[in-house]
Amino acid sequence: MKKFYAGVVLNKEDLKDSNSNRIELEYYKISRKNRNNINKKMNVYGIEIIKKEYLGKRRYKERQNVHNLTNDESIIDKLLDLLKTHKVTPIGLNDIIEEVL
Repeated sequence: MKKFYAGVVLNKEDLKDSNSNRIELEYYKISRKNRNNINKKMNVYGIEIIKKEYLGKRRYKERQNVHNLTNDESIIDKLLDLLKTHKVTPIGLNDIIEEVL
Protein backbone atom coordinates (compact mmCIF):
# COMPACT_ATOMS: atom_id res chain seq x y z
CA MET A 1 0.00 0.00 0.00
CA LYS A 2 1.28 3.47 -0.85
CA LYS A 3 0.10 6.48 1.16
CA PHE A 4 0.82 10.14 0.38
CA TYR A 5 2.87 11.66 3.19
CA ALA A 6 3.77 15.21 2.06
CA GLY A 7 4.45 17.41 -0.91
CA VAL A 8 6.85 20.28 -1.58
CA VAL A 9 6.71 22.79 -4.43
CA LEU A 10 9.83 24.61 -5.60
CA ASN A 11 9.03 27.69 -7.70
CA LYS A 12 11.29 29.75 -9.94
CA GLU A 13 12.55 31.75 -6.92
CA ASP A 14 13.78 28.51 -5.32
CA LEU A 15 15.38 27.30 -8.56
CA LYS A 16 17.96 30.01 -9.26
CA ASP A 17 20.53 27.59 -10.72
CA SER A 18 18.00 25.70 -12.82
CA ASN A 19 16.13 26.20 -16.08
CA SER A 20 13.04 24.65 -14.52
CA ASN A 21 9.91 26.71 -14.01
CA ARG A 22 8.72 24.53 -11.15
CA ILE A 23 9.48 21.27 -9.37
CA GLU A 24 7.00 19.27 -7.33
CA LEU A 25 8.24 16.65 -4.88
CA GLU A 26 5.88 14.03 -3.46
CA TYR A 27 6.80 11.78 -0.56
CA TYR A 28 5.02 8.47 0.03
CA LYS A 29 5.04 5.88 2.79
CA ILE A 30 4.97 2.33 1.45
CA SER A 31 3.71 -0.48 3.66
CA ARG A 32 3.01 -4.15 3.24
CA LYS A 33 2.44 -7.15 5.46
CA ASN A 34 5.57 -9.16 6.19
CA ARG A 35 4.43 -12.77 6.11
CA ASN A 36 7.91 -14.29 6.36
CA ASN A 37 7.53 -14.87 10.07
CA ILE A 38 4.53 -17.13 10.71
CA ASN A 39 4.16 -16.09 14.34
CA LYS A 40 4.13 -12.35 13.65
CA LYS A 41 2.35 -10.64 10.81
CA MET A 42 3.73 -7.12 10.98
CA ASN A 43 4.01 -4.33 8.47
CA VAL A 44 7.29 -3.45 6.79
CA TYR A 45 7.75 0.11 5.58
CA GLY A 46 9.53 1.84 2.75
CA ILE A 47 9.61 5.21 0.99
CA GLU A 48 8.93 6.55 -2.47
CA ILE A 49 9.78 10.01 -3.84
CA ILE A 50 8.29 11.35 -7.06
CA LYS A 51 9.71 14.45 -8.73
CA LYS A 52 7.75 16.35 -11.39
CA GLU A 53 9.84 18.96 -13.16
CA TYR A 54 8.37 21.56 -15.49
CA LEU A 55 10.62 23.02 -18.21
CA GLY A 56 8.57 25.36 -20.34
CA LYS A 57 5.67 23.31 -21.69
CA ARG A 58 7.38 19.98 -20.96
CA ARG A 59 6.98 17.90 -17.83
CA TYR A 60 9.50 15.29 -16.68
CA LYS A 61 8.77 12.69 -14.03
CA GLU A 62 11.31 10.80 -11.96
CA ARG A 63 10.73 8.36 -9.12
CA GLN A 64 12.75 6.31 -6.69
CA ASN A 65 11.60 3.91 -4.02
CA VAL A 66 13.12 1.77 -1.34
CA HIS A 67 11.10 -1.10 0.10
CA ASN A 68 11.49 -3.03 3.36
CA LEU A 69 13.47 -0.47 5.33
CA THR A 70 12.04 -1.12 8.78
CA ASN A 71 9.15 -2.55 10.80
CA ASP A 72 8.97 0.64 12.89
CA GLU A 73 6.51 3.13 11.40
CA SER A 74 7.81 5.98 13.59
CA ILE A 75 11.27 5.64 12.00
CA ILE A 76 9.74 5.93 8.52
CA ASP A 77 7.73 8.99 9.61
CA LYS A 78 10.87 10.68 10.95
CA LEU A 79 12.79 9.83 7.80
CA LEU A 80 9.99 11.15 5.58
CA ASP A 81 9.88 14.36 7.60
CA LEU A 82 13.64 14.77 7.16
CA LEU A 83 13.38 14.19 3.41
CA LYS A 84 10.56 16.73 3.13
CA THR A 85 12.31 19.35 5.24
CA HIS A 86 15.49 19.14 3.17
CA LYS A 87 13.62 18.81 -0.14
CA VAL A 88 15.41 15.60 -1.09
CA THR A 89 14.88 14.49 -4.69
CA PRO A 90 14.70 10.88 -5.91
CA ILE A 91 18.37 10.85 -6.88
CA GLY A 92 19.43 11.57 -3.29
CA LEU A 93 17.12 9.07 -1.56
CA ASN A 94 19.54 6.14 -1.25
CA ASP A 95 22.39 8.35 -0.02
CA ILE A 96 20.25 9.91 2.71
CA ILE A 97 18.93 6.52 3.84
CA GLU A 98 22.49 5.17 4.12
CA GLU A 99 23.57 8.19 6.20
CA VAL A 100 20.55 8.19 8.53
CA LEU A 101 20.10 4.45 9.05
